[in-house]
Amino acid sequence: MAGEGLVRVEVEEPIGWIVFSRAGKLNAMNTGLLGEARRALRELEKRSDVFFVAFRGEGRAFSAGADLSEVAGARGAEERGALFEELVCLVNDLLGTRLISIAAVHGVAAGGGSELLWAFDFVVVTRDARLLWPEALWGLVAPGLTTMGPQVLGPGRASLLALAGGELSGEEAYRLGLASVLVDSAEELEGAVRDLVGRIMRNEPVAAMRSVKLLREWKKRSLLALGAEALVSLSRRETVARAARSFVESRRPPEWRWGE
Repeated sequence: MAGEGLVRVEVEEPIGWIVFSRAGKLNAMNTGLLGEARRALRELEKRSDVFFVAFRGEGRAFSAGADLSEVAGARGAEERGALFEELVCLVNDLLGTRLISIAAVHGVAAGGGSELLWAFDFVVVTRDARLLWPEALWGLVAPGLTTMGPQVLGPGRASLLALAGGELSGEEAYRLGLASVLVDSAEELEGAVRDLVGRIMRNEPVAAMRSVKLLREWKKRSLLALGAEALVSLSRRETVARAARSFVESRRPPEWRWGE
Protein backbone atom coordinates (compact mmCIF):
# COMPACT_ATOMS: atom_id res chain seq x y z
CA MET A 1 0.00 0.00 0.00
CA ALA A 2 1.37 3.40 -0.98
CA GLY A 3 1.77 6.00 1.76
CA GLU A 4 4.19 7.41 4.30
CA GLY A 5 4.57 4.16 6.22
CA LEU A 6 2.69 5.42 9.26
CA VAL A 7 0.42 2.36 9.21
CA ARG A 8 1.27 -1.27 8.53
CA VAL A 9 -1.22 -3.85 7.27
CA GLU A 10 -1.00 -7.55 8.04
CA VAL A 11 -3.52 -10.17 6.96
CA GLU A 12 -4.04 -13.35 8.93
CA GLU A 13 -7.25 -14.81 7.55
CA PRO A 14 -9.96 -13.98 8.62
CA ILE A 15 -8.38 -10.96 10.39
CA GLY A 16 -6.85 -7.89 8.81
CA TRP A 17 -4.52 -6.06 11.19
CA ILE A 18 -4.00 -2.29 10.94
CA VAL A 19 -0.95 -1.34 12.97
CA PHE A 20 -0.13 2.25 13.94
CA SER A 21 3.62 2.39 13.31
CA ARG A 22 4.75 5.81 14.58
CA ALA A 23 6.29 4.07 17.57
CA GLY A 24 8.82 6.85 18.19
CA LYS A 25 5.94 9.34 18.51
CA LEU A 26 3.82 6.96 20.65
CA ASN A 27 1.65 6.51 17.55
CA ALA A 28 0.33 10.08 17.75
CA MET A 29 -2.36 10.63 15.14
CA ASN A 30 -1.59 13.09 12.37
CA THR A 31 -3.60 13.44 9.17
CA GLY A 32 -1.18 11.14 7.38
CA LEU A 33 -1.61 8.28 9.83
CA LEU A 34 -5.39 8.65 9.93
CA GLY A 35 -5.59 8.82 6.14
CA GLU A 36 -3.48 5.70 5.77
CA ALA A 37 -5.61 3.87 8.33
CA ARG A 38 -8.76 4.79 6.40
CA ARG A 39 -7.25 3.61 3.10
CA ALA A 40 -6.09 0.38 4.72
CA LEU A 41 -9.60 -0.26 6.03
CA ARG A 42 -11.07 0.26 2.56
CA GLU A 43 -8.57 -2.17 1.04
CA LEU A 44 -9.32 -4.83 3.65
CA GLU A 45 -13.05 -4.44 3.00
CA LYS A 46 -12.44 -5.54 -0.61
CA ARG A 47 -10.95 -8.87 0.39
CA SER A 48 -13.21 -11.90 0.41
CA ASP A 49 -11.07 -13.67 3.03
CA VAL A 50 -11.25 -10.90 5.67
CA PHE A 51 -14.23 -10.52 8.02
CA PHE A 52 -12.58 -8.76 10.96
CA VAL A 53 -10.30 -5.75 11.32
CA ALA A 54 -8.08 -5.35 14.39
CA PHE A 55 -6.16 -2.17 15.23
CA ARG A 56 -3.11 -2.09 17.46
CA GLY A 57 -0.16 0.19 18.15
CA GLU A 58 3.48 -0.64 17.58
CA GLY A 59 5.94 -0.07 20.43
CA ARG A 60 4.92 1.21 23.86
CA ALA A 61 1.47 2.65 23.16
CA PHE A 62 -1.79 2.18 21.34
CA SER A 63 -1.88 5.92 20.55
CA ALA A 64 -1.01 9.09 22.44
CA GLY A 65 -3.80 10.90 20.60
CA ALA A 66 -3.84 13.83 18.20
CA ASP A 67 -0.45 15.13 17.08
CA LEU A 68 -0.58 18.66 18.50
CA SER A 69 2.59 19.64 16.66
CA GLU A 70 0.59 19.37 13.44
CA VAL A 71 -2.13 21.57 14.93
CA ALA A 72 0.48 24.11 16.05
CA GLY A 73 1.86 24.35 12.52
CA ALA A 74 -1.53 24.69 10.83
CA ARG A 75 -2.23 27.79 8.73
CA GLY A 76 -5.69 28.96 9.69
CA ALA A 77 -8.85 27.49 11.14
CA GLU A 78 -9.71 25.07 8.33
CA GLU A 79 -6.26 23.49 8.27
CA ARG A 80 -6.29 23.33 12.07
CA GLY A 81 -9.57 21.43 12.03
CA ALA A 82 -8.48 19.00 9.30
CA LEU A 83 -6.83 16.57 11.71
CA PHE A 84 -9.96 16.26 13.83
CA GLU A 85 -12.19 15.98 10.76
CA GLU A 86 -10.04 13.06 9.62
CA LEU A 87 -10.42 11.42 13.04
CA VAL A 88 -14.20 11.80 12.79
CA CYS A 89 -14.05 10.26 9.30
CA LEU A 90 -12.20 7.22 10.67
CA VAL A 91 -14.84 6.86 13.39
CA ASN A 92 -17.53 7.05 10.70
CA ASP A 93 -15.70 4.42 8.64
CA LEU A 94 -15.48 2.06 11.61
CA LEU A 95 -19.18 2.46 12.34
CA GLY A 96 -20.05 1.74 8.72
CA THR A 97 -17.62 -1.02 7.77
CA ARG A 98 -18.80 -4.52 6.87
CA LEU A 99 -15.92 -5.83 9.00
CA ILE A 100 -16.30 -6.51 12.70
CA SER A 101 -13.81 -4.18 14.39
CA ILE A 102 -11.52 -4.86 17.35
CA ALA A 103 -9.06 -2.61 19.17
CA ALA A 104 -6.06 -4.32 20.81
CA VAL A 105 -4.84 -1.82 23.42
CA HIS A 106 -1.66 -1.68 25.49
CA GLY A 107 0.35 1.13 27.04
CA VAL A 108 -1.12 4.60 26.70
CA ALA A 109 -4.33 5.45 24.90
CA ALA A 110 -4.84 9.19 25.33
CA GLY A 111 -7.12 11.80 23.79
CA GLY A 112 -8.02 10.64 20.30
CA GLY A 113 -6.42 7.28 21.09
CA SER A 114 -8.98 6.68 23.85
CA GLU A 115 -11.80 8.35 21.93
CA LEU A 116 -11.34 5.97 19.02
CA LEU A 117 -12.11 3.04 21.32
CA TRP A 118 -15.78 4.02 21.54
CA ALA A 119 -16.15 3.29 17.80
CA PHE A 120 -14.90 -0.32 17.89
CA ASP A 121 -17.22 -3.29 18.21
CA PHE A 122 -14.83 -4.91 20.72
CA VAL A 123 -11.90 -3.67 22.80
CA VAL A 124 -9.21 -6.06 24.09
CA VAL A 125 -7.02 -4.34 26.68
CA THR A 126 -4.04 -5.13 28.88
CA ARG A 127 -4.50 -4.89 32.62
CA ASP A 128 -1.95 -2.07 33.00
CA ALA A 129 -3.02 0.02 29.99
CA ARG A 130 -3.66 3.72 30.76
CA LEU A 131 -6.67 5.45 29.21
CA LEU A 132 -6.79 9.26 29.46
CA TRP A 133 -8.98 12.02 28.06
CA PRO A 134 -7.10 15.36 28.44
CA GLU A 135 -8.95 17.17 25.62
CA ALA A 136 -10.32 20.02 27.74
CA LEU A 137 -6.76 20.98 28.77
CA TRP A 138 -6.05 21.68 25.10
CA GLY A 139 -9.28 23.55 24.37
CA LEU A 140 -11.12 20.55 22.93
CA VAL A 141 -13.85 18.10 23.94
CA ALA A 142 -13.92 14.29 24.11
CA PRO A 143 -16.95 13.37 21.96
CA GLY A 144 -17.38 9.75 23.07
CA LEU A 145 -16.58 10.27 26.74
CA THR A 146 -19.06 13.14 27.07
CA THR A 147 -21.90 11.43 25.20
CA MET A 148 -21.51 7.67 25.74
CA GLY A 149 -19.34 7.87 28.84
CA PRO A 150 -22.05 8.75 31.39
CA GLN A 151 -24.07 5.70 30.37
CA VAL A 152 -21.14 3.27 30.20
CA LEU A 153 -18.89 4.50 33.02
CA GLY A 154 -21.40 6.40 35.13
CA PRO A 155 -21.88 10.18 35.15
CA GLY A 156 -19.53 10.81 38.06
CA ARG A 157 -16.62 8.88 36.55
CA ALA A 158 -17.22 10.37 33.09
CA SER A 159 -17.14 13.90 34.56
CA LEU A 160 -13.93 13.12 36.45
CA LEU A 161 -12.21 11.76 33.35
CA ALA A 162 -13.35 14.64 31.14
CA LEU A 163 -12.61 17.53 33.47
CA ALA A 164 -10.49 16.60 36.48
CA GLY A 165 -7.51 14.72 35.12
CA GLY A 166 -8.62 11.19 35.94
CA GLU A 167 -7.59 8.08 34.05
CA LEU A 168 -8.66 4.46 33.73
CA SER A 169 -6.45 1.42 33.91
CA GLY A 170 -7.17 -1.37 31.47
CA GLU A 171 -8.56 -3.40 34.35
CA GLU A 172 -10.97 -0.58 35.29
CA ALA A 173 -12.02 -0.14 31.66
CA TYR A 174 -12.90 -3.84 31.55
CA ARG A 175 -14.74 -3.79 34.88
CA LEU A 176 -16.77 -0.71 33.90
CA GLY A 177 -17.70 -2.05 30.47
CA LEU A 178 -15.63 -0.01 28.02
CA ALA A 179 -13.38 -3.01 27.27
CA SER A 180 -14.63 -6.46 26.21
CA VAL A 181 -11.64 -8.67 27.07
CA LEU A 182 -8.84 -8.23 29.63
CA VAL A 183 -5.35 -9.74 29.31
CA ASP A 184 -2.27 -9.50 31.50
CA SER A 185 0.31 -8.32 28.97
CA ALA A 186 0.83 -6.93 25.48
CA GLU A 187 2.25 -10.29 24.39
CA GLU A 188 -1.18 -11.83 24.94
CA LEU A 189 -3.15 -9.31 22.86
CA GLU A 190 -2.93 -10.99 19.47
CA GLY A 191 -3.84 -14.40 20.87
CA ALA A 192 -6.80 -12.90 22.72
CA VAL A 193 -8.00 -11.26 19.50
CA ARG A 194 -7.78 -14.58 17.66
CA ASP A 195 -9.67 -16.33 20.44
CA LEU A 196 -12.38 -13.64 20.38
CA VAL A 197 -12.72 -13.96 16.61
CA GLY A 198 -13.12 -17.72 16.95
CA ARG A 199 -15.91 -17.25 19.48
CA ILE A 200 -17.71 -14.72 17.27
CA MET A 201 -17.47 -17.01 14.24
CA ARG A 202 -19.54 -19.68 15.99
CA ASN A 203 -22.54 -17.48 15.20
CA GLU A 204 -24.55 -17.52 11.98
CA PRO A 205 -23.04 -14.73 9.81
CA VAL A 206 -26.20 -12.79 8.88
CA ALA A 207 -27.50 -12.77 12.45
CA ALA A 208 -24.08 -11.75 13.75
CA MET A 209 -23.81 -8.79 11.41
CA ARG A 210 -27.37 -7.68 12.13
CA SER A 211 -26.46 -7.66 15.83
CA VAL A 212 -23.35 -5.58 15.08
CA LYS A 213 -25.38 -3.04 13.11
CA LEU A 214 -27.92 -2.67 15.89
CA LEU A 215 -25.20 -2.25 18.50
CA ARG A 216 -23.59 0.47 16.37
CA GLU A 217 -26.73 2.61 16.07
CA TRP A 218 -26.38 4.07 19.56
CA LYS A 219 -22.74 4.85 18.86
CA LYS A 220 -23.60 6.62 15.63
CA ARG A 221 -26.10 8.88 17.38
CA SER A 222 -23.71 9.66 20.20
CA LEU A 223 -20.36 9.94 18.43
CA LEU A 224 -21.43 11.42 15.12
CA ALA A 225 -24.70 13.27 15.66
CA LEU A 226 -23.65 14.87 18.97
CA GLY A 227 -19.95 14.67 19.79
CA ALA A 228 -18.21 15.06 16.43
CA GLU A 229 -19.62 18.48 15.62
CA ALA A 230 -18.52 19.84 19.00
CA LEU A 231 -14.97 18.52 18.56
CA VAL A 232 -14.47 19.88 15.05
CA SER A 233 -15.97 23.29 15.78
CA LEU A 234 -13.80 23.75 18.88
CA SER A 235 -10.68 22.64 17.01
CA ARG A 236 -10.93 25.60 14.62
CA ARG A 237 -10.57 28.21 17.37
CA GLU A 238 -7.38 30.22 17.85
CA THR A 239 -7.47 29.01 21.46
CA VAL A 240 -6.58 25.52 20.24
CA ALA A 241 -3.69 26.88 18.18
CA ARG A 242 -2.39 28.60 21.33
CA ALA A 243 -2.65 25.36 23.31
CA ALA A 244 -0.90 23.37 20.59
CA ARG A 245 1.96 25.88 20.41
CA SER A 246 2.32 25.61 24.18
CA PHE A 247 2.64 21.83 23.80
CA VAL A 248 5.35 22.19 21.15
CA GLU A 249 7.30 24.67 23.27
CA SER A 250 6.91 23.23 26.77
CA ARG A 251 4.91 19.98 26.59
CA ARG A 252 2.32 21.69 28.79
CA PRO A 253 -1.06 23.33 28.17
CA PRO A 254 -1.34 27.08 28.72
CA GLU A 255 -2.57 28.44 32.03
CA TRP A 256 -6.20 29.23 31.31
CA ARG A 257 -7.94 32.12 33.07
CA TRP A 258 -11.66 31.95 33.64
CA GLY A 259 -13.85 35.02 33.49
CA GLU A 260 -11.89 36.91 30.84
